[in-house]
Amino acid sequence: MTTSTAQPGTLAHPELPATMRASVLKSQGDMAMETLPVPQLDADQVLVQVAAVGVCGSDVHYYEHGRIGDYVVDHPLILGHELSGRIAGVGSAVDPARIGNRVAVEPQRPCRTCKQCKAGRYNLCPDIEFYA
Repeated sequence: MTTSTAQPGTLAHPELPATMRASVLKSQGDMAMETLPVPQLDADQVLVQVAAVGVCGSDVHYYEHGRIGDYVVDHPLILGHELSGRIAGVGSAVDPARIGNRVAVEPQRPCRTCKQCKAGRYNLCPDIEFYA
């Protein structure tokens, strides 16, 4: 995050910047760092100020091939979904005391009801949703 102007009424922390830097894949083999607006939060969301980010195999695959399986990159995609940092802002339904807490993002959501999930092998869930 780079500037010092907060978006009014959006977040619980008044010192948030209006812009952030992100690695954006525009198309296969075309990636650049861009300055983007800090997103407005829904009531149940938090904004993470990223301290460290990993380059995942899926990031490399998107860059080199422009796709993974049935998902084709057909619009700009922000890469770097494996990250850690601190909560910098919160939506209206999130306790502002969480601001400053350290977090690590696990970029998928398993169903938690299938045989694999119930056995603790959520990474093998056939209905897992990935966020990238």
